[in-house]
Amino acid sequence: MDDKKLRMIMTILKVVLVVIGVVACFMVILGPNGNAEVDVREEFENSFSLGLAINYTLYIILGGIAVILAFFLIQLITNTKKTALSIAGILAAGVLYLIFKLIGTTDTNESLDLAEKVQQDADVISTTTAGIYTGLFLLAIGGLVWILGPLMGRLRK
Repeated sequence: MDDKKLRMIMTILKVVLVVIGVVACFMVILGPNGNAEVDVREEFENSFSLGLAINYTLYIILGGIAVILAFFLIQLITNTKKTALSIAGILAAGVLYLIFKLIGTTDTNESLDLAEKVQQDADVISTTTAGIYTGLFLLAIGGLVWILGPLMGRLRK
């Protein structure tokens, strides 16, 4: 298949996927809100429009995961060293997350001043805090690498 045909097919696929997603979103947005009668909400929960939106989202996510895994396997076969370093980085981030999770947090529903409707279990708060700390730590490391990388390169010369 030549490059022109492949580009055209991919453009058509993108447009079709976007149109389906936008239509599904509008079907959900135009549905009843949380203040509607219970029977109206239950009817909407079992309707085609909500089912389409949920299943479409599920298929897009699963398709994305499949494509990521396929590219990962191709990369593992063709460029083993860099892929191994990527795996090591992912594992290091996971270990860092587990360390922050084990350290825990002193946050509670009261200290976070959460409304009664959105109160969470202590484990949810701990997991969320560990994820936030991990993200901030990795952003700080990335920022240091960005700032100090050029300096380190000059010092080596």
